Amino acid sequence: MPKRSNQFQKLIYLIKQQVASGSEVTESKMLPDLVTGTNREVDICIESSVGGHAVTICLECRDRKRKADVTWVEEMKSKHERLSTNALVLISSSGFTAEAKKVAKIYGFELLTLEEVNQESIDKLFGNLAALWSKVFSLSPTKVVVGIAQTGDLPPENIATFPDNCVYTGKGETIGSLKEIIDPVLKSQSVAEELGKMGEEIHKGFFLEWKTPPADHECSLHMQKLEPHVLRKIDFIRIYGKCSFKITQFLLNHSMLGNIRISWGQGEFCGKPSILVATENEHGEKKITVTTEQEKIRPTN
Repeated sequence: MPKRSNQFQKLIYLIKQQVASGSEVTESKMLPDLVTGTNREVDICIESSVGGHAVTICLECRDRKRKADVTWVEEMKSKHERLSTNALVLISSSGFTAEAKKVAKIYGFELLTLEEVNQESIDKLFGNLAALWSKVFSLSPTKVVVGIAQTGDLPPENIATFPDNCVYTGKGETIGSLKEIIDPVLKSQSVAEELGKMGEEIHKGFFLEWKTPPADHECSLHMQKLEPHVLRKIDFIRIYGKCSFKITQFLLNHSMLGNIRISWGQGEFCGKPSILVATENEHGEKKITVTTEQEKIRPTN
């Protein structure tokens, strides 16, 4: 039987994945029935270890217009009595009836409701911000120019290089190819932040200049000239290339799940339908995740 899921269950799964630190969180987990041995599907399963003992917390989700009633509570009790569930949490998008709350309390089940945060609430994770934007970009270097410092009688010059040109330390030890030096620069956090601020969808080309450490620095970079045979200090590396930017808007919804503040929205990421989920727990720890149907893209603290 294929795994079943829905948007509400997916949202709860992503929320719990962010806040259940140190635990394994699985959506649509199959657990064996302790009586029949057949597999039963649980919406979300959180597995961890406490004092050397395995602990399984199961979450069941219900997304209906009407409040969840006592019948659903009884169904979940019957189901999880035959599973390896140590604790059960029932989550309803529309809340619970008074009878359901009373019975769940007797059984020791935790009940949670995704409560909407209204416009006047100060509990919004992003205040009055109505949307967030994702920016995805790709860089394809096409040309690299290396600025060479004056060496003795040799004047400074700019050299168009090849990716396999070697780079050396001041002692003549090989560091690697120019491509191996450039790739980490293009993937660095500083470059990502700079292009993230400046890049727009109209931009089709980029230019970066990286100033290298001074000659007396232990990390200074050099290239080797064959005639005459001498090491020459690299002052800067300029990288030219093609680029593409894709900016997507995620319109935000704001809610509370227990004591967790939540903002989420749907949009497109890397050409795929995606959901953005941001959470803040009771300790003020914030995380943002963008997830496609296939995989989680990036969590950030």
